[in-house]
Amino acid sequence: MQGKKQLGRWVGAVAMTGLLALSNAVLAEGVSSSGAPGQHVDLSTFKLQTPVARGDSVEEVKQPTLRDFSSAYFYYDADAQAMVFNCPDNGASTRGSHYPRSELRDTREWTFSGQHTLSASLAVTQQPSSGGIIVGQIHGDGKGSEALKIRWSKGDIVVGVKASPGSTEQRFTLAHGLALGDRIDYRIAQSDRVVTVTVNGATRSFTYDQSWDSGTVYFKAGNYLQDNSASGSAGIVKFFALSSQ
Repeated sequence: MQGKKQLGRWVGAVAMTGLLALSNAVLAEGVSSSGAPGQHVDLSTFKLQTPVARGDSVEEVKQPTLRDFSSAYFYYDADAQAMVFNCPDNGASTRGSHYPRSELRDTREWTFSGQHTLSASLAVTQQPSSGGIIVGQIHGDGKGSEALKIRWSKGDIVVGVKASPGSTEQRFTLAHGLALGDRIDYRIAQSDRVVTVTVNGATRSFTYDQSWDSGTVYFKAGNYLQDNSASGSAGIVKFFALSSQ
C-alpha cells in the first residue's frame, strides 16, 4: 500500500496495477491495524470489490490474494476486532452502478430453492453526506436483479425488496434512530422463495415471485456507498462478524 500521511490520516489507495488517489480512503487516527481481514475472518468464499478504477469497472481482489490483502479501504482494526470497509464518495463504480463500494461478494451462487443464510454483526461509524450505505444484499447477475438490500439510512435500517426481477423496490424499516457506532446484527435466511430478515431482533418475511427461479443470486456484504457526490465525504463500516452458508 502506498499513501501520504497527513493530519494523522492516510490518503490514497493502492490498485493492484497502479495508484489511484482517493481523497477519503483514510485510516482513522489512532486505529491499530493488525494484519489483513482475511487472517482474522474466513473469507474463503468471497472476493472484494474496491472503489479503485480498472478499465470500465473496478479492481477486484480474489482468492487466494484476498486472504493477505489489506489497504486503506479494507483493513483490520485490532482494537475493535473488526474488518473495516472504507469508501469515499469519489470512488470508482462497477459497471451498471453509479455508486462506489468496498464490498465483499460471495462467489457461491444459488437459486431460490433450498436454504441459504447470511449473518453479520457490524457498526456504521461514519456516513457520507447522503447518509446512505447498503451493508448487505442478495444480488443477481442481470439488470434489476437486486433481490434484497439492507440499507443504513441516517440511523434507520431499511430493507429493500424486489418481489420480481426489475420490479419497483419496496422498502420496510426494521430499526429506527440508531447512532453512529451502534451495534447492528442482521440475518438473512432464505428458504425457497421466502426470505426472512432479522435486524436487532426485529423480523420480517418476504415472498418472492417464481420469476426469480430462472436465474442465480449471491450474497454481498460491506460498504456499498449510496453517494457519488465527490463532496469529500466517506462511509466507514466495521464488521465484527460475518458468515454465509
